[in-house]
Amino acid sequence: MEEMDVPQRLDDHEKRIEALETSYGRVIQKIENMEKGQVELQNIVLKSSGDQKDLLNKLIEHSLGISVKQEETKGEVSKLKISSRKEIIIGLIGGGGITGILVSLVAFWEQITKIFGGN
Repeated sequence: MEEMDVPQRLDDHEKRIEALETSYGRVIQKIENMEKGQVELQNIVLKSSGDQKDLLNKLIEHSLGISVKQEETKGEVSKLKISSRKEIIIGLIGGGGITGILVSLVAFWEQITKIFGGN
């Protein structure tokens, strides 16, 4: 009787191994799909980041009148380069700087006159 149980056990064992192999194959396929999805998501994020950087540069150029030049460092970090002090001054004054200075002068006129010896 035990001799008949051994072939049955071997057969059951073989079926379990086949089921495990099938399951393992599905798990590997899901992992590969997840990896592909992560790469696609990374590409989308990098593209979106680049688009936002371009829009920010356009905003800086438009509002401050400063020409922005990008220097890429291994695609990770970009540095803002302004070519001259003149561009900084023109950008600050042209970008609402004069209005800000005038508003500050009016708001702090009493403190300013005290500092410079006024009453």
